[in-house]
Amino acid sequence: TLSEPPTTTMVATGAGWMHGIVKAVPSGDSVLIMGNTGQAGPPPEKTITLASLIAPRMGRRDGSTRDEPFAFASREALRARLIGKRVTFKVDYSVASIAREFGRVFVGDENVALAHVAAGWAKVKVSSSQNDDDADALEALRLAEQSASANEMGIWSKDPTALARASRAAPASFDARAFFAAHKGVPVPAVVEACLNGTCLKVALATDSVDSRHAVATVHMAGVQCPAMGRREKKESSDESSPATPEPFAREAKHNTEIRLLHRDVLVIFEGEDKYKNLFCTIRVATSSTIQADQTGTAPVEDVAEVLARAGLAKVVDWSAALMTSGAQRLRAAEKAAKAQRLRLWHDYVAPTPSIDAASGAKEFDAVVVEAVSGDVLMVAEKKTGVERRVHLASVRAPRVGNERRGVKAEPWAVEAKEFLRKRCVGKPCRVKMEYARKSNPGGDGEKAQDARLMEFGTVLLANDGDPSGAASDAGELLLIRGLALCVKHRGEEERSSRYDDLCAAERRAVASKKGLQNPNKEAPTHHANDIAGNAGKAKQFLPFLQRAGRCHGIVEYVVAGHRFKLAIPKEGAVVSFALAGVRCPQPPRPGDTNAEAEDKNRANDAAAALAFARRHAMQRDVEIEVDAVDKAGTFLGNLFLVDGSSGNKVELGEWLLREGLGSLHPSFRAESKANGSKLTSLMEAARRARVGMWRDWSPEAEAAKAAAETAARNERAVSSNESDARDVSELTTLLVTEIVSGSRFFAQRASDAEKADWMHARLNDQNAAAFVPDAAFRPKRGSTVAALFTGDDKWYRAVVVEQAKGVDTEGVALVHFGDFGNRERLPATRLRPVDPSLGFHALPALAHVCALRGVKAPAPGADYAADAAGRLADLAGGRLTPSRVDRAFAAPAKPWDDDAAPEWLVTLGVDPLEDEKGSSGTTSKADGLDGDDEVDTADATAESPVSLVSVNETLVAEGLCRADRQKLVSSSAFAKRLFAAQERARADRAGMWEYGDVDSDDDDTSVAKPGAWGRRR
Repeated sequence: TLSEPPTTTMVATGAGWMHGIVKAVPSGDSVLIMGNTGQAGPPPEKTITLASLIAPRMGRRDGSTRDEPFAFASREALRARLIGKRVTFKVDYSVASIAREFGRVFVGDENVALAHVAAGWAKVKVSSSQNDDDADALEALRLAEQSASANEMGIWSKDPTALARASRAAPASFDARAFFAAHKGVPVPAVVEACLNGTCLKVALATDSVDSRHAVATVHMAGVQCPAMGRREKKESSDESSPATPEPFAREAKHNTEIRLLHRDVLVIFEGEDKYKNLFCTIRVATSSTIQADQTGTAPVEDVAEVLARAGLAKVVDWSAALMTSGAQRLRAAEKAAKAQRLRLWHDYVAPTPSIDAASGAKEFDAVVVEAVSGDVLMVAEKKTGVERRVHLASVRAPRVGNERRGVKAEPWAVEAKEFLRKRCVGKPCRVKMEYARKSNPGGDGEKAQDARLMEFGTVLLANDGDPSGAASDAGELLLIRGLALCVKHRGEEERSSRYDDLCAAERRAVASKKGLQNPNKEAPTHHANDIAGNAGKAKQFLPFLQRAGRCHGIVEYVVAGHRFKLAIPKEGAVVSFALAGVRCPQPPRPGDTNAEAEDKNRANDAAAALAFARRHAMQRDVEIEVDAVDKAGTFLGNLFLVDGSSGNKVELGEWLLREGLGSLHPSFRAESKANGSKLTSLMEAARRARVGMWRDWSPEAEAAKAAAETAARNERAVSSNESDARDVSELTTLLVTEIVSGSRFFAQRASDAEKADWMHARLNDQNAAAFVPDAAFRPKRGSTVAALFTGDDKWYRAVVVEQAKGVDTEGVALVHFGDFGNRERLPATRLRPVDPSLGFHALPALAHVCALRGVKAPAPGADYAADAAGRLADLAGGRLTPSRVDRAFAAPAKPWDDDAAPEWLVTLGVDPLEDEKGSSGTTSKADGLDGDDEVDTADATAESPVSLVSVNETLVAEGLCRADRQKLVSSSAFAKRLFAAQERARADRAGMWEYGDVDSDDDDTSVAKPGAWGRRR
């Protein structure tokens, strides 16, 4: 409260004397004094008019009246003398009619009224209410007035120049927006005339220009917002208005601003405006201010907005802070401190749980950038562990790169953003600070929680070689400055980058310079690439160009394995597959592999090490390639040269892999075939002797044994793949043809598997039908085993997903192959569900075997008589038990649903036991109901089907619907003779395909050599 001061030597002590701090100086003869600032809430205030004197009157704020001469100069003199200072005062008298209190004010031992009159800024006036006890003081005022008048000081001046400037002349028309826009970022001197609330001020400009001097503008503090003081609302019953209701802490915020800025000299720095054309500025106390630190502790500060935020009286506003060129980080730090202490506005604040634990060691780490996945995603490898982590740049969003395979085009400037990160970041050391993490739910609301992917966002700081201070560069900031990305607009307490304000400033720079995305009038560059990766035909045509070019520049787009890559060749505008000639690295195990090599854990580790090495040193790097040849799959073979980051020397990657023990020479490699062949051989031998990498357990004896085993395996495969007519397998069995693919290709089950099929299908339907709830969000991947509800009978069967549902397909329609029957069907996600692993194809192999008629060649799909041949095969054997003979057996194909998949069995359907072949089979099966000594009952066969005495193979040939395959038959065998004879009968009878004459082609004549590519004979 305004309390009596202790006894001091300022003036004579007595009752009625009080002390306080001058808060404002409204005119040349009045001051606003506030009490103790140490109490809670705004202190009491008192306006004191200096007794016995009168100063020129100030004009009204609304401009209805003008200043009297020297009124502004008088107020300024008193403001400079008193504002912010501790004073002692006493109320001498009051006039109720005008609601004013008159008194004396002292600063130290100085009488303010006496000093003001002596300076010539006020006149002495004796009031009738004044006490006669102050005759001595009044006489001193009169003497001071006479001296000022005699010396022509202040209002007594007779100088024409001073008289001409005696009245304050505000500009008649002043456009504040245009003025501040022209002076953006430039400190403009001003005096705060009023504080409307904690962050809204009325300022009078103190410039030297007559066009703006004394102009008044309303400005807001940039970056923060205080509680509003409220608005007066008119009552419906009268013209009176109800008093405004301030928001909580609004008065306290306004008071804190007033004691620091009201009637103070300040510098106004324009930052920007909002959509309502309100001006937002940074307000700083002028360095030439006469305000000094005093015992109240209210010393002038650099930025009042920061003080308000630190006191919990203002909140940081993102959109306003984004306008600031500097200082926004200090505001956020001040607000954070207020939140931590729960001051005022934050008294009930509860901090959100951070998505990344700050105490964990993974919060900040040193790493090396391995890959630029997109314009805002980097793959980094930690230096300590070597583990790769996917880091999304915090608070930055770049255009999406798209996906050509899914038909999603890249957004404008996406390629440029990714390319900039590739050149600037890949292979460079960096400091990663993880900021926050979020879950991505690409499947929408129906996706299961376990399918959500956790995305980690962080700040990636790169070494800045061009900065003498050694300050690191933020990868996100570099993108924003170039207009290759946008700054994310976060909401409320949403986690964000710790350098968010710098990112916003970088974006503003791009907007000002109209770069990239920030220039709507400039179209993004277009990019076209000829992707010939995996296209053998185009690769062969492209080979001569690369060979003639010698060493050509390329960019590694993807690392398939340690020795296989996908390269972009900018000069040629092509994307190719590339492999190191003569060098191979261990291959990682593939899903579904069951061979011993794929299950070898050491081999898997070696493959992972080679892949990591190639990614670390070659991924997205600028390289040079020399192309030697192209393989049958369209992969170019040659040498790849790149720069070793540690030494700066250019090395050949194949040599590097062999030196590190991460690769070996291909078994067919010949040293004399390459210029560096001898060097490659010596490098591999040195790695072997040193037992490094994949050679850690190598020994000459083990190598010799392995070579012998591989040779034996190759020989065995060569024998098993021999396509001669030798009957090394001749198994009599009964088959149930379940699906017809073409006139000579079909799927069939063994009759002996009927009980197994019934048991399995019954169990599958019991498990799925009991509690079946359609799941429209189920999206099985290609190659996965599922339970499928067949539309023919609404029963559950095992199936393999051949084509998975597309992303834009809301029903999730997938193409499935029923492995136990061989048919295919497109089914929505509601008719699919996961299958019990105990019933999967790995536990119980598929019951349907892909078969081909032995020695028979059917018309190609779509050709004449192709449909007739398939229909006739269905009539002869489809859906019925047929005595048959499996003449040859091969390994089951990995994808039996493919039209070009090799058959598992070569079969003679509806066997006619020939005299010269009867009993020659030593491997007949009793499991299928046929004893080895029994003959096939042709009478039963006739009852089941139209086949009589001849096989289905021969029947189709005899009816002219198929041909005898000369290349697959041994002409001396009895079976081949019967097929050739049947074909000749069909030819003579003009049956089927022979209706218009001979349809044989040169493809059947093995004795005729055909020309090969480029005119060479094979």
